[in-house]
Amino acid sequence: MFDWLTQSWARFGPQIVTGFAETFVMVAVSFAISAVIGTGAGLLLSLCRRGGAWENPLLAAPVSVLVNLIRSVPFILLLIILAPLARLLVGTAYGIYASMVSLTIVGVAIVTRLVEQAVADINPQLFQTAHALSASRRQLVTEFILVEARAALILGYTSAIISLIAYSTVVGVIAGGGIGYLALQEGFYMWNQPLMWVIILLMTVFVQLIQLSGSALARKLDRKGKARNS
Repeated sequence: MFDWLTQSWARFGPQIVTGFAETFVMVAVSFAISAVIGTGAGLLLSLCRRGGAWENPLLAAPVSVLVNLIRSVPFILLLIILAPLARLLVGTAYGIYASMVSLTIVGVAIVTRLVEQAVADINPQLFQTAHALSASRRQLVTEFILVEARAALILGYTSAIISLIAYSTVVGVIAGGGIGYLALQEGFYMWNQPLMWVIILLMTVFVQLIQLSGSALARKLDRKGKARNS
């Protein structure tokens, strides 16, 4: 019944493993950079907006416009227009390293908005408490905001990782490597439907594991937070 599965794995197993390894590297590196930059940008947008704790619309507005601009460009077009930047940074416009450039930029935009929303959902009384305790800006961020929003941030980061996995499959169009390149070259162009289904099945399992892990961690952190505040 599942001969197509075993035959596809027997023929393309090493290529599938290599493709997943390349995808993992692309997503891991891109997310690591995106998480750092995007978290900072998301905090800035939330805290510097009108009515925010550090109200400064002149600083927040350009960042918001830039994030919206990145998110409004279809990813396939973003790959093309960022090719010169990728060549400048990594010496080539193709392969997994070039793909990381585009993935990182779109990842920063995704994480920024997710972090902004997570911080915006925090109870305003938290900021009043921090102000009453004379917390510095660093303390407000590290000891109040990030602690209070940690469960929402974990869910946001999980969504960002899954989005980057989805985007990583598109880079195969420009020979960007990863599992998407294998699916396109062998699965679509050669019309190998069994291979396509194997890749879809493995990607589905991979994404589900990430989602379940992120949700479980968020629930655990949320319970700890509620226990601490009770």
